[in-house]
Amino acid sequence: MPRIPTFNESSDFNPAQRRVVDAILGRRGGRIPGPYRVSLHCPEITEVWHPLGEKLLLQSSFPPRLSEFVIILAARGMDCDYVFNSHMVHAVKNGLPQSVVDAMAQNQRPLFVQADEEAVYDFCRELTQKKVVSDATYQRALALFGAPGVVELTALLGYYTMVSMTVIAHQIPLPAGALPPLTKNP
Repeated sequence: MPRIPTFNESSDFNPAQRRVVDAILGRRGGRIPGPYRVSLHCPEITEVWHPLGEKLLLQSSFPPRLSEFVIILAARGMDCDYVFNSHMVHAVKNGLPQSVVDAMAQNQRPLFVQADEEAVYDFCRELTQKKVVSDATYQRALALFGAPGVVELTALLGYYTMVSMTVIAHQIPLPAGALPPLTKNP
């Protein structure tokens, strides 16, 4: 059970919340995604948070295979079952090999066929685990994606790390019937 009350589409909203919810519902097919169900306690934050997420996810310069990969890397970095569970299907649907997702769920390094996937993995894992990106890893990402791509890669990882933190801090549960996908290391 979440630590604070959550909102859903039929909640009683104050005027500021209603304005933000109407914008979300209009762009999200009539539903409020999980993290916004708690962030709506601060509608002013949700109002800027939501468009940033849409920009990073829906208007990314990365193909969906890589943007969804970054999202599950952020979730893995935070051990966030909710975000990993929500995006692992999209990652595979968009072309990320199931074997990569399975290895990540087990907290193991995947075997890569695609150089861009390995570069994204190394960049994101170094940043989330070591809190630094080595020069070699940074230069490899820069060579593949250019300066705008490396900036976007960092922003996407940071955004979904924030989403994962929100889910974890407020204990948003997995959807009914979903099993935790991530193996946690002691």
